[in-house]
Amino acid sequence: MATNRLVANLLIHELIEQSAAAYKDRVAFIEGNDRYSFQEIDQLSLRLAKHFLQLGLKKGDAISVQLPNSFEFVVAHLAAARIGLIFNPLSPNYRKQELSYMLAHCESKAFITMESWKGFNYEKLAFELQDQLKDLQHIIVAGENKDDRSIQLSSLLDSEPESVSEQDVHDNLPTSEDPCLILFTSGTESNPKAVLHTFQTFVPCHLQNGKEYQVTDKDTILCLTPLCHMFSLPMIIIGLKFGAKHFLYKHYHPDEIIDLLRKEHVSFLIAAPAHLIDLLRQCENKNVSGLNLRFILTGGTKIPAKMVQDLRAILKCDVGAQWGMSEICAGTFTRPGEEASLAWETVGRAAPVGEVKILDDAQKPLPTGEIGEIAFKGDSLFIEYYKNPLATEHSFTKDGYFLTGDQGWLDEKGYLHFVGRTKDTINRGGLKYHASEIEEALQMHPKINQVAIVSVPDPRLGERGCAFVSLRDDEQIDLEEIKEYLLEKGFAKYKLPEHLVIKDKLPTTPSGKISKGMVRKEALTIHKQ
Repeated sequence: MATNRLVANLLIHELIEQSAAAYKDRVAFIEGNDRYSFQEIDQLSLRLAKHFLQLGLKKGDAISVQLPNSFEFVVAHLAAARIGLIFNPLSPNYRKQELSYMLAHCESKAFITMESWKGFNYEKLAFELQDQLKDLQHIIVAGENKDDRSIQLSSLLDSEPESVSEQDVHDNLPTSEDPCLILFTSGTESNPKAVLHTFQTFVPCHLQNGKEYQVTDKDTILCLTPLCHMFSLPMIIIGLKFGAKHFLYKHYHPDEIIDLLRKEHVSFLIAAPAHLIDLLRQCENKNVSGLNLRFILTGGTKIPAKMVQDLRAILKCDVGAQWGMSEICAGTFTRPGEEASLAWETVGRAAPVGEVKILDDAQKPLPTGEIGEIAFKGDSLFIEYYKNPLATEHSFTKDGYFLTGDQGWLDEKGYLHFVGRTKDTINRGGLKYHASEIEEALQMHPKINQVAIVSVPDPRLGERGCAFVSLRDDEQIDLEEIKEYLLEKGFAKYKLPEHLVIKDKLPTTPSGKISKGMVRKEALTIHKQ
């Protein structure tokens, strides 16, 4: 579990400078037709950091950023890290209710957003937030701004600040123990908590993981998942460390992914299962020859076995399964070159800086093969839930293991078999099964786009299963068809859903997971009808 000494105390500003010296004018990031070299990343992130100082921001202040996957997101993250600002990435899906809570909780001094995106006016919302948040001093806009009060991010990148010296930058350099990052939990069950990481808990572990992913300067990385989430955010520093190109993809369009993979010679793809199911459906209609893919990394929810098998067969590449969360970073994952079946039977073995135990209800370790709560300990573990000491205290065992709320079991080789969230167990008249079993199967149904299985209270059996689904374009389905499909897959009758709710779209968290808390609330109304 020891951290590699070569990266143990490496800070992001040092990483940027080292990569600029090593890779110079090679391309580091690509967005559309724009290319940014490693040297340009060094220069622009330093320039922006100086502008942050000129605005009065200093080490220890929080800066919130609500942007899609873009160069502006990357340079803001790196600039903040250079002067010890606490970076708080936020999903573009958030609106006033979520943002007012999160920015107030972080006491954010600056907010970087955009004028508008996908038909929504973010700049207008930013000033509504500023009117009610006493700490929020600066609104910075990526792209064109419409409000004269906001600061254009491009103007800060175009010129050097006049009144900031190298000494000012040096005075704000962070240490490895300084706070680096605040990520809000996805809030699938309740109000999100603020996960605080230091540079020490965020940087070395991910550089170690990058080595395990076998990233090199021959790679081109593409993240289909949001950079504001822990699954993709580390790819920024991993690419810098190993000299890889990183293609920044802002607008997700399923029908163009294969062409994009081919055009940009993408070799390392990070994607959620929903993206990969879309990709497989595109493979049915498009020629997939000429791709450069060597490794696909997926996770975030139960990973359908058939999806992994089909990806390997059609795209001729390794597929890795990863389990993690904001609090622990990447907890376990399969490595390139490992036995193929591990990626659909397990979610891998522990990351280099961590260890996993399976605990019973009394927090006692369970033997190999027995299902219990997954507990994690290691150098990538978060410091605390910011401003929430009670939640922090209740989330750890006496010997320092984080209680994840996930269920799973370990095999004899130390590979983790993920079962699902503890709250997703459905007890139908004493016969228990896990919702993820059914969700995994229905994810692969050709008519279904999204699926969530939750329990509905029942006066006789205690609970029955309810399937919430959204459908693909112009499709129709009923409960009997779903039951027949599951029976054909070999499921026992007691595991079949007994209620069906069809929605245009299921609510999701920023990372793309179904927001089970919201779905459960709606499921309760079925019982009352």
